[in-house]
Amino acid sequence: MSYQVIARKYRPRKFADITAQEHTTLTIQNSLRLGRVGHGYIFSGLRGVGKTTAARVFAKAVNCSRMIEDPVYLKEVTEPCGECESCRDFEAGTSLNISEFDAASNNSVDDIRLLRENVRYGPQKGRYRVYIIDEVHMLSTAAFNAFLKTLEEPPAHAIFIFATTELHKIPATIASRCQRFNFKRIPLDDIEKQLRNICGAEDLDVESDALQLIGRKAQGSMRDAQSILDQVIAFAVERDDDRSIHYDKVAELLNYIDDDQFFEVTDAVADDNPKKMFDVARFVIDNGYDEQDFLEKLIEHLRNFLVVYNLRSTRLIERPEPVKERYQREAARFTPSIIMQMIDLLLQAQKELKFQFEYQFRFELVLLKLIGIVHPSGSATNAGRAGEDTEKKKPVVQS
Repeated sequence: MSYQVIARKYRPRKFADITAQEHTTLTIQNSLRLGRVGHGYIFSGLRGVGKTTAARVFAKAVNCSRMIEDPVYLKEVTEPCGECESCRDFEAGTSLNISEFDAASNNSVDDIRLLRENVRYGPQKGRYRVYIIDEVHMLSTAAFNAFLKTLEEPPAHAIFIFATTELHKIPATIASRCQRFNFKRIPLDDIEKQLRNICGAEDLDVESDALQLIGRKAQGSMRDAQSILDQVIAFAVERDDDRSIHYDKVAELLNYIDDDQFFEVTDAVADDNPKKMFDVARFVIDNGYDEQDFLEKLIEHLRNFLVVYNLRSTRLIERPEPVKERYQREAARFTPSIIMQMIDLLLQAQKELKFQFEYQFRFELVLLKLIGIVHPSGSATNAGRAGEDTEKKKPVVQS
């Protein structure tokens, strides 16, 4: 049997397995208990947070024989049993009561007309035919209009579930006819917990810092985190007798710049040390890191100082405890206004670097200007002004 990637192998099969979307799963389960199942739903949110997965579990639940025939099970469990014929057909991919459409490649009026023709036919088994339309925002305006009448007066056996990452692109006439659920970005702690469970099932020994790094790289998407974990396993596990994954291996694969480098930047700023700043710039350039990415993460680093100032806590900083403690210790070296000025400078530099040549020089100059914000009369400021004056005084070559 061919290898199955982690994101598919550990895909949730019941509502309880869906991570961090309780506001949606509990509402759907209550509607099943009360017999108040609607005909149209919109699931919106970031990629990889469980929209299509929740739609599939919902589709399996409404036709689960045990939920239909056993009122006690329906009331107390409210999960697809996974054992009845309907659930087995669903797991095997042979159920005729569930249809999935990709609106990105089937977005014309003709595609919607074909769907409308199919909607007329009732389910072969169970109560409902469920139509899951992924990336529904890709439908054309004419296709949306062709779908309006069907969505307004659907057959009693039809349920439509629309999944989208761009809710604002769905016409109000469609959205107003559906129940809307916004799927949240998955918290880092929940991603770490799920990855740790997967690693346990795969007999892997993974350092906590490594899991946190994977979770941060995923930026709230469980599917992204699982895909990265797949990649990490292939890179870091070299022998079956040593199935351990260490932080340094994950950082190497993800081309991750360690927090120490960003603390080097703020140390150089606080100490008026342009030499240290040049060393950081050289480290970034020599190791092939992207300057834009470095500036983006440096902005996040400064943001963490603002969190400490305003909350007097590190609970919103997604870092290991030793790094959080370092933020608390070093926050007093700057004032909030100084940090905001540095962030403004970096945001402006990000825009300018996209359209400039001589990236290395300009990248170094940006870092030196950070020192100039805290030490206006320091050596780094004078060096920066000298660089700007040199540009202004370039001789004009006449033909």
